[in-house]
Amino acid sequence: MKKTIINTLCITLVFLITSCNSGKKKETQVIEEPQQEIEMEATGDNSMTSLDWDGVYEGELPCADCEGIKTVVTINSDKTYTIQETYLGKETTPIETKGTFEWDDQGQKIILSNDRNPFFVGENTLTLLDSDGNKNTGELESFYVLRKVMD
Repeated sequence: MKKTIINTLCITLVFLITSCNSGKKKETQVIEEPQQEIEMEATGDNSMTSLDWDGVYEGELPCADCEGIKTVVTINSDKTYTIQETYLGKETTPIETKGTFEWDDQGQKIILSNDRNPFFVGENTLTLLDSDGNKNTGELESFYVLRKVMD
């Protein structure tokens, strides 16, 4: 009699454990799948998310009526910027412009306030774009690229 009661309790216990575990497996599967999808959608490979873009960039931009424009652009992580421009051969005092910027929809370009041309953000570079947001081409193409000098 004791053996029958013990056997019945053992079978019942095994049944309960098995049924509890199978329910947990189903729950875990349902929870894990949406998390993986969300993570994949949230990450993107672009300048905004993949590059260390904040810092100080320098270069000499082409100028139609002077020797060149020594340009220093500081891009801050709080989406503010400062641009110092010195017109070589004309003006010795830099002209300073400050403002805010936003990223374009693709996260590749920064759009500056104050109606300035946008910049393409590359690996340790800022490339001044034309008013339509395109890279300048031709002989002077390399002169539109500012190089990062400080983080």
